[in-house]
Amino acid sequence: MNHFRSLVVFVSQFSHRLHVLVVMLCVGTLSNLSFANTTNNGAYDSELAAVRAATDLYNPISLREDREFMGAIVRQGSHYSYTVLPGKLGGDSVSLTFSGEDWQNVVALWHTHGDASPLRQFFSHFDTKLVQQTGKRFYLADYTGVLKVFSPEHRTLSSFAASRLGLPSGRGFATGEPVTDRNKQPILVQTSDAELKAYC
Repeated sequence: MNHFRSLVVFVSQFSHRLHVLVVMLCVGTLSNLSFANTTNNGAYDSELAAVRAATDLYNPISLREDREFMGAIVRQGSHYSYTVLPGKLGGDSVSLTFSGEDWQNVVALWHTHGDASPLRQFFSHFDTKLVQQTGKRFYLADYTGVLKVFSPEHRTLSSFAASRLGLPSGRGFATGEPVTDRNKQPILVQTSDAELKAYC
């Protein structure tokens, strides 16, 4: 039996329709555990290429079905792949479990925020807590089409700034930073199936 660190992420939606993550880190003993209930996809030349592939594919579905998706970006030698797990329609949780060996290869996390709503363009306080606890970048695709990231060095909004944006009271919410290309232009992800077909 091998000792491992298990990351379990629960994703919930509440009446204010913000994406919420509750994180539990624990230590246990299991053998042969690997990306339980996730799907490993493709091989890409960079972290960003894997993120774009994942969000281009799943953001339109997320918007259409009001279903959140979440996964990890995994480094495999000189290539990268992504994992994905869908949230349940009308459900309140998604869980991802990684063995210690798998977690060492995770370089970032990504997620979508479901149906279009002005509040869903922000990282929730649980999103930012996840980044602070894991030290991993967290990418967000939403209805705006602008790919965003929240990194460990980024700052969260003050309670006052959050309230001015219409966010629930409390600290920890964040706007994140737009992900840009080599020309410093924001990277856009797909928001509709029609765009995805044209893109392909």
